[in-house]
Amino acid sequence: MNERERMTCENGKKCPLHILSLEDSPMDEELIKEYLLENFGSEIQINMVANEEDFISAISKDKFDLILSDFRLPGFNGFQALAHAKAICPSTPFICVSGFIGEETAVELLKQGATDYVSKENLGRLKQSIERALKELKDQNDLKEIRLSLIKSVERYKALTQTSIDGFFVLDIEGRFLEVNDAYCKTSGYSREALLSMNIKDLELDEVDKQTDAHIQKIIDEGGDKFENRHRKSDGTFFCVDNSVTFMPNEKLFICFLHDITNRKKTEKDFLYMIYHDYLTELYNRRFFEEERKRLDKEENLPISIVMGDINGLKLINDGFGHSKGDELLIEIAKNLKSCCREEDIISRIGGDEFGILLPKTDSQSAQRICDRIYDTCKGHALDGNSIYPSISLGYATKNFETETMDDILTAAEESMYKQKLLESRSAHNSIIASIKVIMFEKSQETEEHAERMVQLSKSIGIAMSLTDDQLNELELLATLHDIGKMSIPAAILSKTGKLSDEEWVEMKKHPEVGFRIAQATSELVPIAKYILCHHERWDGKGYPQGLIGEKIPLLSRIVAIADSFDAMTNDRAYRVAMTKEEAIEEIRRNSGTQFDPEVTRVFIEKVLGQEWEQLNKI
Repeated sequence: MNERERMTCENGKKCPLHILSLEDSPMDEELIKEYLLENFGSEIQINMVANEEDFISAISKDKFDLILSDFRLPGFNGFQALAHAKAICPSTPFICVSGFIGEETAVELLKQGATDYVSKENLGRLKQSIERALKELKDQNDLKEIRLSLIKSVERYKALTQTSIDGFFVLDIEGRFLEVNDAYCKTSGYSREALLSMNIKDLELDEVDKQTDAHIQKIIDEGGDKFENRHRKSDGTFFCVDNSVTFMPNEKLFICFLHDITNRKKTEKDFLYMIYHDYLTELYNRRFFEEERKRLDKEENLPISIVMGDINGLKLINDGFGHSKGDELLIEIAKNLKSCCREEDIISRIGGDEFGILLPKTDSQSAQRICDRIYDTCKGHALDGNSIYPSISLGYATKNFETETMDDILTAAEESMYKQKLLESRSAHNSIIASIKVIMFEKSQETEEHAERMVQLSKSIGIAMSLTDDQLNELELLATLHDIGKMSIPAAILSKTGKLSDEEWVEMKKHPEVGFRIAQATSELVPIAKYILCHHERWDGKGYPQGLIGEKIPLLSRIVAIADSFDAMTNDRAYRVAMTKEEAIEEIRRNSGTQFDPEVTRVFIEKVLGQEWEQLNKI
């Protein structure tokens, strides 16, 4: 049965669902109204108010089945609206329907008694939220009727409690079970017979005997209590309950109703976890780091050290291997940090590639030893299936005296880390470049022999064209790494023996741009980045990725294009056998002025290969 059919009026007809909507935006007001009418039909009555005064007046004069409230309102907010509702009509479900308010605010609303929070960006969830709220309200009303029936008939009362979805039991003055319903048996995992032989002290996980005795006395003195706690299940796990306990002095009995709130508590816990943790590494985040930095700033924690860390080459890994491999690097670094620190240390990811560690009661010598352990651990752990080792630069500073500020210690730790990063940067990048070369040769089907031939051919052309030493050095690096972008191409495409499909060719043509991004990510390769980008451009403008023409193509890219083509033609490939040297020379000559720079072609054929250019042109 639909929740709007939950009751009938005195004349036997269905009562319309009466909703109060607190919304100050006319556009959103109309949107919510249309949504409600579409999902609940004509059997609905909607009252709309836009300010605090009208809201208080409405809930004071009329009885509503449900309240929908925006959070940001003129002159007040959702917390204040909820407070008014709880004071005037406490049993009416209150759902906050608003724009994004953040997990922390949403959790606080739920803690203060809101039924739910629904984002306006996800309004489709509102129907489910309303139906659940009305169902819970119906259940609560049913419980009230059940409690009233206790006065009339104990037997009838027992029968009714067995139909309740919530737990119910009766305790004697000592806390022993006298009666229990099926719902509590099902939730707790105990049989009725087992529970009737037990005491409540056997189940209340959060209270020891003395606390339980004190709580029982409080309930006797005050006639009842409402509270949350945890009960132990038969399998040793626990569930969270919202208790409503009434003491009957004449009978000396406790009448207990329990609502299972385990899911709600889990939701709150998940919200809090998200607020204080980094979703990827599961370390603490910057928010928690800053709060703990203030909390730990006490004399009893001195000396306290701060370690700051910055990953080397993360952008290079992201561009060269994809962001999933960069994520692997971050996760591996996080594991290494946790394995090298103590349980009481606060390890946080405070930025994209930055980490912070708070070390209470740790002097500078101990902080240095922890940094050394982290370095050693990183050196010994390559990423799965790769020759890439996690690399992080670390710096630290220690607060020894109460007069020193944590802000100054943090700044000193950052400065120490940046100095260390500067010292390590060249070796770290060289290590990553060396790893990339190894992986490039493995994945791109290219060989070190090909790279060596490319260097020899390219430098021979450069020397013949009287390039400077700097240009020759760049040309050597370019000849080795011009195809670095092929690391992003699936191996199945690179090793395919047949003709590439249109889709595969599109993928293949991306590698100059990927190579350009990789080169831009490290200072050692920045000088050749534009040459990598252009090494598949053609003299006639029909190349890729930019379609550059003639001398707009960098000279070093034009040189590598000829050397690469010649070496490819004169060596076996997966898709064809090698040409003879003469056939390759003729192919290069025929494409002079279209695919290749004619002047570079002439120098290559005449001065590098020792062939007569004029004679070849007559063939």
